[in-house]
Amino acid sequence: MMIKFYRNNIQKYVKIGIYEIGAIATVAIAALLRLLLISQGWPVTDSDESTIGLMALHIANHGEHPVFFYGQNYMGSTAAYLVAGLFHLFGASTFTLRLGSIIFFTLFMISVYLLTSLLYSKPLALASLILLSLGSDSMLTTELHSIGGYPETLFFGALVLLLASWLALSPGRETSRYPRQWRYLVYGCWGLAAGLGLWSNLLIIPIVLVAALLLLVGCWREWRTWAFPCLLLGLVIGAFPLIYYNLTALPGQDSWSVLLYIHEVAKVYHLPVINRFKGAFLVSLPIITGVNPSCPVISGQHIGFSGPDASRCFVEYAAWGMGFTLLWLIASVLAIAALWKLRLRTEGQVWSDVERQTSVRHFARLVLLGSAGLTMFLYAISPNAALYLQSNDRYLIGLLITVPAVISPLWPGALTAARGARIIVAAKAMVLLLIGLVFLSGTIGIFQALPIAQNVDQQQEALIHDLLHSHVTRIYSDYWTCDRVTFQSNEQIICAVVDAQGHPIAIQNRYAAYMAIVQADQHAAYVLPAGSSMAAAFARKITQQDVRYQHLTFDGYEIYVPVA
Repeated sequence: MMIKFYRNNIQKYVKIGIYEIGAIATVAIAALLRLLLISQGWPVTDSDESTIGLMALHIANHGEHPVFFYGQNYMGSTAAYLVAGLFHLFGASTFTLRLGSIIFFTLFMISVYLLTSLLYSKPLALASLILLSLGSDSMLTTELHSIGGYPETLFFGALVLLLASWLALSPGRETSRYPRQWRYLVYGCWGLAAGLGLWSNLLIIPIVLVAALLLLVGCWREWRTWAFPCLLLGLVIGAFPLIYYNLTALPGQDSWSVLLYIHEVAKVYHLPVINRFKGAFLVSLPIITGVNPSCPVISGQHIGFSGPDASRCFVEYAAWGMGFTLLWLIASVLAIAALWKLRLRTEGQVWSDVERQTSVRHFARLVLLGSAGLTMFLYAISPNAALYLQSNDRYLIGLLITVPAVISPLWPGALTAARGARIIVAAKAMVLLLIGLVFLSGTIGIFQALPIAQNVDQQQEALIHDLLHSHVTRIYSDYWTCDRVTFQSNEQIICAVVDAQGHPIAIQNRYAAYMAIVQADQHAAYVLPAGSSMAAAFARKITQQDVRYQHLTFDGYEIYVPVA
């Protein structure tokens, strides 16, 4: 009987129509597009991403169980465990490492389609998928780089909003035993997704908070049932590594203390609040939501652009940022107005099931938009909003979940005062088309830049080959070289991070064992980027030492090998 119920329930809610076929095709094309890009070595990998690869290697081959990203006690290792399984199937490589990100992205796309169909319409859901299948350099890089829990944030964030919306829209419609058990299972899944998301990256906090608010308002009658224990159990299971670590961590080493320390360190720049908001809304927001970076960005005390096209870039970025914000405001006002009208129309009356569902749907839309507002606010008040703007935009990755809600005012039917308002409809269609063209141009630009990424990738491979050919397997180098070389050589080369004077940098040696291994080798070489201040400083230093070095130059690096 249980199996029959689940089969009937699935058939009831999963219907394959023209929009579902279009969604399946769009998701497949988006995944294939990203597979093509990673097969061509795009985006260029770095040591941060390679650290996830090393974690996966240690999980797969050494039985290690890291809770966090090496060296950072607040970003979880969800991706590393998934990638460890993929390494068993396909072998260790940067391509396999990124397959995990594509899996998370595909699940994100499915969740967004279901969420948008539930709260808006299937046509808008399909249009949103088409937009999200494309994107700028920054968008696709953040989606594909297996680092920082950003692909996981997309999936788990969309999933907790989807499950919360489904639960809020459907209570009380079924009274038999099995449907109630089904709902308890969904509550448990919501808790599990929220817990895994919190463990992966605390950037998901705003999304979890607003989704919890939706459950609180839309499902308040169920809080005296087994719903809350099931939700809590799922949450504890999903976030167990995070909870256990913080309960047993030494003072000052818990996740919250580490985050506060990072925030306090950034405060030393004494950045005005206005600069933070300018950086957030005029630079980071446009970059993560589709604008193609075309000018160097000035960060810190003066937010702006440099280069010959600085004025044009300011106009493009500002227009996009203000346009996104305006659409968000319009969508929020529409949701609030719809709730207010429903309240006035039914004041003093008992709501019917249809009226209750309508009110919950509008509130759920407002919650979805609220997640974007809360994410932007928390980012805009932090010092990071005015620092390293062309990389810190990744902290706003959760905004991509809200793209359907933000563009909803542009969809036919919204904001049209009367039927046949052709000018308004045409204007909205033009804006939506413009957004699509910007996303498409960003994707085309990525393919045009592929040769550059491939050249860098070939140089990285050549460095590893030439180091092994020269029997150099223990090296000192800079941060952006070390873990990348170690992972791409499958740990045939072990690297430790040092400064310009050759002193170890503890905080940048994410896996402490590597430093001990390299220091134990008296013939460990120094592999320093050619033309860098680090290489120049080391060259001056060795002229004052008795140690003799064999000096080699290849693949963009200066190599100094101690001579016995």
